[in-house]
Amino acid sequence: MSQFVDKNNDTDTRVINAPEEDSIDIKAIISQIVHNWPLMVLSCAICLSLAFLYGRYSSPEWNVAAKLLVEDPKSGASGGMAGGMPADFSALFGIKSSADNEVQILKSRSLMEKVVRTMQLNIRTLMKSRIRTTEIYEESPFSVKINYNSDTLKAREYDITILDAGHYRIQNSKDEVDIKAQFGKPVALKQYNLTLEKKPYSANSGDFIIAVQSEDSAIELFSSVFAADLSDKKSTTIDLGFKYPNPKKGEAILNELIKQYIKSNLQNKVEVADSTIAFINNEIKLVGSQLTGVEKEFQEFREQANIADLDAQSGTLVKNASDYYDKLSQSTIQLTVINDMKKMLDNPGNKQLLPSGLVVSGTTGDPSFTQLISVYNDLLIARDQASLSLTDTSPTIINYNSQLANVRDNILKSLDSYRKGLVATQEQLKKQNSSFLGQLKQVPAKQRLYLDYQRQQQVKQELYVYLLQKKEETAISKTSTISSSRIIDPAKSESFPFKPRKNIIYLGGLLLGLLLPGAYLYIKNLLNVRINTRADIEKGTTATVIGEISHNDEQKNLVVTKNSRTIISEQFRSLRTNLQYALDSSKPNVLLFTSSMSGEGKSFLTLNLGSAIALTGKKVVFLELDLRKPKLSENMDTDHNNGFTNYVVSSSTDLSSILKQTSFDENCYLISSGPIPPNPSELLISKKLEDMINELKKTFDFIIIDCAPVGLVTDAMLLEKYADMTFYIVRQDYTFKSQLSIINDLKVNKKAKNVYVVVNDIKSEKGGYGYGYGYGYGYGYGYGYGYGYGNYGGYVEETKKKKKFPWFKK
Repeated sequence: MSQFVDKNNDTDTRVINAPEEDSIDIKAIISQIVHNWPLMVLSCAICLSLAFLYGRYSSPEWNVAAKLLVEDPKSGASGGMAGGMPADFSALFGIKSSADNEVQILKSRSLMEKVVRTMQLNIRTLMKSRIRTTEIYEESPFSVKINYNSDTLKAREYDITILDAGHYRIQNSKDEVDIKAQFGKPVALKQYNLTLEKKPYSANSGDFIIAVQSEDSAIELFSSVFAADLSDKKSTTIDLGFKYPNPKKGEAILNELIKQYIKSNLQNKVEVADSTIAFINNEIKLVGSQLTGVEKEFQEFREQANIADLDAQSGTLVKNASDYYDKLSQSTIQLTVINDMKKMLDNPGNKQLLPSGLVVSGTTGDPSFTQLISVYNDLLIARDQASLSLTDTSPTIINYNSQLANVRDNILKSLDSYRKGLVATQEQLKKQNSSFLGQLKQVPAKQRLYLDYQRQQQVKQELYVYLLQKKEETAISKTSTISSSRIIDPAKSESFPFKPRKNIIYLGGLLLGLLLPGAYLYIKNLLNVRINTRADIEKGTTATVIGEISHNDEQKNLVVTKNSRTIISEQFRSLRTNLQYALDSSKPNVLLFTSSMSGEGKSFLTLNLGSAIALTGKKVVFLELDLRKPKLSENMDTDHNNGFTNYVVSSSTDLSSILKQTSFDENCYLISSGPIPPNPSELLISKKLEDMINELKKTFDFIIIDCAPVGLVTDAMLLEKYADMTFYIVRQDYTFKSQLSIINDLKVNKKAKNVYVVVNDIKSEKGGYGYGYGYGYGYGYGYGYGYGYGNYGGYVEETKKKKKFPWFKK
């Protein structure tokens, strides 16, 4: 025999319908794309059009950039935190670079709040056009002034229509506002009074929108589009970025932020100088009162002692004593300053800045002492600025407090170390003083008292002069203070907006245009429960596909005749040829046609296969044994009233009386169903059916039986024992995939022998992929169906009549 017999005689009882691993059929995907190219082109055209409209009419946004340089101050009352500090010193205290701290200040909410309030950024003016609204800035024909009635504001938008040079109309549907107002006159609204001031030489018509929101919302909005980062980790330059739909206004906002930042930077330095001057003023007041007291006592002593001048003999002693007093006075001045600074640092709750300009004369050789004071002041200022937007429990505040404590401890250590040195020096001077006292025992007591008063007066006077000098120096430093940051590049917007990115939008539109129909086709195939491709059959059953019949475009039942040369007639001839490899041609053969349900084309295939066999000279008889809804006789334009049922139920009816010769071929005969019986199954198990088939085998080469669908009734199972081959008909886009399990059941349970699949109604309109829809004539069960041929398994029909525009078909 052939491959057909070998495959269907397989006795393997494995699960035929076991699921297989899904694989991607590239050819099938490409075939679907090619076939549905009008859908793909239409989808791409629509998506690209939408992408073009979005890119054309969406609001653009510009990048605005600026650059700052943070300088490193070396010393002075306004010295920076880490500007002149060596790298190891910064690392010792865990202090970030000055530029890092400035970045955080630039990003602070308090700084953006100043900008929003200064420029009234919570109020925006937009110009209306037919398609979109655009924010305007300097080109606005009017300015907006608002006097608020409450602290909390709800966002509102007001439509403004300029009526003429002096009047406009303001509208808001939510607040039911519709007022004709005059420029320059306030309009009383629920939340505020609004005044529009007309700009000279501006247009006297136009539609606009005034959008008002709370300051907090505006601060959040503008902070979200502002960025500040170091240009390089090793540099102290800061790149500022701002994104805004109006480039001029974006530049103005960024410039104002830089202005407020520099102003705040100067203010911090002025606060340090003011704190130093206040400390010096307090010290001057204290030392001045002490100096006044000493001079008053000295004057009283001289008046009581009647002393005008010292004797010449005490000249040398006085000179030596003066040297001693000079040294002691310097030591006392230094010790006084240190003690006062130590009092301030010993109190952790003291938030007052240290007078960095008040340098102790004995420490001028130690630069770290001045740096420590500068570090302490900068940390204190940074902590105060951060506390404006953070709580005391914030990690940032805790970090600043920890750094302040470390620096304060280091300053106290330095002061204690130096104070010990001063105390030791004073002890040594006191010993020298004892020596001088021994020598002065010969000097009159009045003279010794005179020298004591003179020494006290000199110490206080020198301290007073020193404080006055430092006060003037600090005042000069305050007046000449400059910011530690300077502008490298002012705010400047890019030449072209960065948004929308039209190339990316167009590419996205193209991809979306390809993805949408692809997703549609994928979901459509995923949800398709009917047989559509040969692969569907091969996945559902191992039964051999012995024939493939295309869609019948001729709209007639008999397509195989002696002179027919159509594709569909050649397919029936091919099916006839395949029978030679599956049947024993040396004996009569019985062919049984069945299907899953009505409407799949059994009668059509029965008629045309029989006609194709008869053309070879074989004698063929058709048995119309679909006793429930006979269709074969109707397809042959023959009455079915006298037939099989008459023969079975009547003993007087012989076989020759029901055997009818067909009109289309002399070798074809028909035994019609006869009247529709109430018990068709009982008639099919009649002994007379077996006798009839045996008798027909003596005369005919092929007996072709058209029976009822096996998926609906059991008639086909009753006839299977007479059949040499069973044709199971499936129809493209009609038979359910799940119904292939019926074929598996017939094979596995050996309910039928030599079961072969014939695929019907294959359409060429699927463009090389799968099967299509169509219709021809009714089967008789109320289901219309048709036939055709396409690329089912690799053969494509060139249809006779091609539609000029196939995509317009219904």
